[in-house]
Amino acid sequence: MHLHRQSSGSVRIAFAIVIVVPLLCMGGAAIAVMAPNNAPEREIADAEARWRRRGFSHYVMILEELHCMVEIEVAGGRVARVTPLERCTRDGRTVEDLFALARRDGDTGMRCIALGCACDDRLSVESVFHPFYGYPTSIYVRIEAQPNWRHPDAWRYALVHGRLPACNLMTGDKLIRVVSLRSLP
Repeated sequence: MHLHRQSSGSVRIAFAIVIVVPLLCMGGAAIAVMAPNNAPEREIADAEARWRRRGFSHYVMILEELHCMVEIEVAGGRVARVTPLERCTRDGRTVEDLFALARRDGDTGMRCIALGCACDDRLSVESVFHPFYGYPTSIYVRIEAQPNWRHPDAWRYALVHGRLPACNLMTGDKLIRVVSLRSLP
């Protein structure tokens, strides 16, 4: 009887080493990957505070997006006028819209794009802010399909196929640039 207990204890220890420890490590790695980085948020908040201190309620900016330049007049936080400067059309954006986009780093662009819900589009957003006025001078947005570990379809795919879901169906990027911005009376 004494030998049986000892072997049962050995099996439990082996089970813990082989199964539980790697699962805990994977869970810790997943949490580390999903944990937000607060440095960009602080940078955005500081830039937004600089922008708000300037008190621009009426301004015009020239915005370039996907090789299309438009002049946008903003009054009271709303787009008042959009004038294409080239043969293209773009919706107007306010500086507040640009701050909202800057905050989307790590967000999901589209959910459930492939293999059931095993893949989502993730956004990577890098922003540069005007050192004095605070408004975003450029925003680089990259979209890339990645496994959706929050959904059972991703885990199911990995277990059935023995590999990560093949999510690299689409990647894309764009640069949004504020060419100029000036206050209006």
